[in-house]
Order: sequence, then structure tokens, then C-alpha cells
Amino acid sequence: MRKIHTSGEWLLARLTDPTRASAIYGDLTEMAATRSGLWFAAAFVRTLVSLTWRVVLALFVADVARQFLFDLFHLYLRHTPAVWRAETGSFVDLLNSCGPLLACIMSTLWFALPFAAVRYGHRDPFVRLTAVVAVGTTIAFLAIPWISLIAATAMLALAWSAFLSNRWRKPFEVLAGTGAAGLLSVAAFTVLSRQFLSQHPAIFRSLGNHPLALYALVFSFQGSLLLVAIVCSRLHRLLLPTVLAPSEANV
Repeated sequence: MRKIHTSGEWLLARLTDPTRASAIYGDLTEMAATRSGLWFAAAFVRTLVSLTWRVVLALFVADVARQFLFDLFHLYLRHTPAVWRAETGSFVDLLNSCGPLLACIMSTLWFALPFAAVRYGHRDPFVRLTAVVAVGTTIAFLAIPWISLIAATAMLALAWSAFLSNRWRKPFEVLAGTGAAGLLSVAAFTVLSRQFLSQHPAIFRSLGNHPLALYALVFSFQGSLLLVAIVCSRLHRLLLPTVLAPSEANV
């Protein structure tokens, strides 16, 4: 692999592949020889914007969409009787016990879906597979009698079928890796935040009166979502390179 000699080229290599970063930086340097340093700085910034604007937009849309959908979920749960949880039976008990796990999966899916849709388009196989799994998992989480159990079973069958399919195996691998990153990051955020608040009860008591105290928790959670975006982008680039346009940036 070619060695990167300048910080500017290194930064470009973080947003695209090293070969293309070298070519872009070389062109800018060559053209800057007959122009001013201000021109080079402006051209370099324009290049960064052209490589990152879609990623930034995707992150913004994904964050807003995930929060909006979870607000709708909370509204549904507050105003809808949890009839399913009143039922009994081994399958019902199993589904109920998976509630926290399904919530983490939903949080990951409803962030990854709009993020990937903006970055790669609705025709992308990963986006299509994620959309189906997100809807099915949501139905399983909403505690609708029997329908939730059917949806959960269908999602397991769909995952197994995608894994066995030559066409859908790589999109499934991207989805599985993204989901694993989401589960680990959300779990780590939950454990660390609870541990921190339990060890600092004064901060815990101040959360209701001082919203600024929540910023550390908010930024930590946003960081966990950023990790999901990074894993999703890198896996997509590695496993589905023909879908990603050459001009696309990588997180």
C-alpha cells in the first residue's frame, strides 16, 4: 500500500480509498503551483464537502427519523393495551422476554435504514433487506396478539433464507454486522451510563433540574449511533463495492 506523506492526503484517504485520495491531492497540488495558497485551501475544502455532504445528510436524516419513529412507538405503547403481554404460553413468554433485545434491534434498524437509503438509494439490496427486517421487527415489538409472533418467526426465516441465498448473502452480512455493532454499542452505552449515574448520585438527582447534565449522555448515545454508521459504511464498501458509486465517500 502506498505510504501517505501529508496530513491532507491522509484526511482524503479517510473519506475515500488511498489511491483516489493520492490522485485528488496530487491534482490539487499541481494546480496550486500556478495559484495561491488560498486557492488551494478553498479547493481542498470544496473537495472535502463534495466527499462528505451525502454522509452528513444521511447521518442527520437517520438521527431525526429514528427519534421520530421511536416517539411514535412510545405513543403507541402508552395508548394501546398490551394485550399480548396478558397472554400466557411458552412462545408468548419468550417473545415478551425478548422485548429489550427487540428494542435495541429496532433502534439500530431504524437508524441504519434511513442512513443507507440516503447514501445508497432505495434500489440498493442492503436497503431493501433492511426495510423488510425493520418493519417485521417493529411488528414483533408492538405486542399485537399472534401477529407479533408470526412476524418474529417470519424475520428469523427471512434471515436464514437470505444467508443461504447467493444474491442476498452479502446484503445480509452487512445487515448482521451493522446489527451487531448496534447491539454492542447500545448495550455498552446503557451499562456505562447506568454505572456512571449510580456512582454519581448527585448528578443523577440533578438531571431533572439541569438539562445541561444530560449532554454527556446524549453525546455518548449519538456516538454509539455514529459507530453503527461507520460499521455499516465500511461493510457495505467491502462486501457490496459494485453498488457504491466511485464518488461516494466512506465514513
